[in-house]
Amino acid sequence: VVIVGGGTAGCATALSLVRSKPDATILILDDADPMSFKIGESLPADAKHILAYLSLEFLTQLSKDISNGLHKKCTGNASAWGAPWLEETYAMMNPFRMGYHLDCAKFDQSLRDAVASTLKSPSGVSKSIFTSVERQSNPEHWVISTRDLNSQEPKVFTACWVIDASGRKASLAHKLGANTVKSDSLLVFYALFVSPPTTQDRDYHTLIESSESGWWYSSQLPNNHCVVIYHTDDSDPSSRDTRKLDGFLNLLSHQTTYISALIADGEYDLVVDAKARQLRCTAARSSYLEPFLDAGDILKWCAVGDAAMAFDPLSSQGMITALKMGSLVSDVVAQDLHGTEGLDITSKITDVYSQVHSKYEKEKRYYYKQVMRFDGDFWRVRR
Repeated sequence: VVIVGGGTAGCATALSLVRSKPDATILILDDADPMSFKIGESLPADAKHILAYLSLEFLTQLSKDISNGLHKKCTGNASAWGAPWLEETYAMMNPFRMGYHLDCAKFDQSLRDAVASTLKSPSGVSKSIFTSVERQSNPEHWVISTRDLNSQEPKVFTACWVIDASGRKASLAHKLGANTVKSDSLLVFYALFVSPPTTQDRDYHTLIESSESGWWYSSQLPNNHCVVIYHTDDSDPSSRDTRKLDGFLNLLSHQTTYISALIADGEYDLVVDAKARQLRCTAARSSYLEPFLDAGDILKWCAVGDAAMAFDPLSSQGMITALKMGSLVSDVVAQDLHGTEGLDITSKITDVYSQVHSKYEKEKRYYYKQVMRFDGDFWRVRR
């Protein structure tokens, strides 16, 4: 089994697969930079159960990393959503207790380390850039071409299963003819802030505010950092203004009450990108892959995580659903590798994926309909 992508979904697939099929040869192809900032820092509290299933050693290491300050616990959520005042929920009221504010790049690297320590040679993690995939008929197998990140030399691997865990770009699935269906045009613009180490009484809530042209989010991160994120459509006039840091900061001060006060009261300074004052931006739209998989007689492929289904960040579903997708798919792959007769791979995976997508769309509409105090296009489209 070759897995393209060493993020949350790819690592979950590998860790779960080795539990179900210990003799499987599994290779993760990964080109991530563990030193770069990666957006997507919130992990819900109930993710602890699936992490414990995947690897108790990893969950133990995560606890140590939190104690050492590499990640932070989330004490609750505060939102000014349907009304201009804050409504708060506290982690102590959650049966799973606190979630986490993650350094996402370090979290993913810890997952890759857990995979590398769990898998036995020739399985493992290869620091490689995926370039192409094709079917080989004699003997029948996938041929996956890559380029080694260190030596820049080409490498070729073969497999009977390939898993796309490459995120929203779905690089493997698109090369195999699948299409990503986009439900909206949501973009996120984000900036990092840092406060003096002497700042006391930090509030480790997540903070959400709705505004005329979108919504804002902030959370505390390790090393006295705070991320502030603005969500809007690529067609909204504000998306042009916020591509520059000055426009982003101006909009932050005029459209938010609580997040702008948090930045001011905490004496935060902007962490400016060395490449000029261009704001960081990425796609955050809802989307799904069509089809999710191809369960051929011998050669098979499937997508997991954001490659299969990407969620509006409001749902906070991306990371935990990626963990669950990886576990589901690996269970089906293990049954196929065991030679289970009468196995309907397509139904087992697509039925669950379709249920997840239907539930997500219903809940997304519900929460956006709570905001009736703004009449901008952003809200009218979602209502």
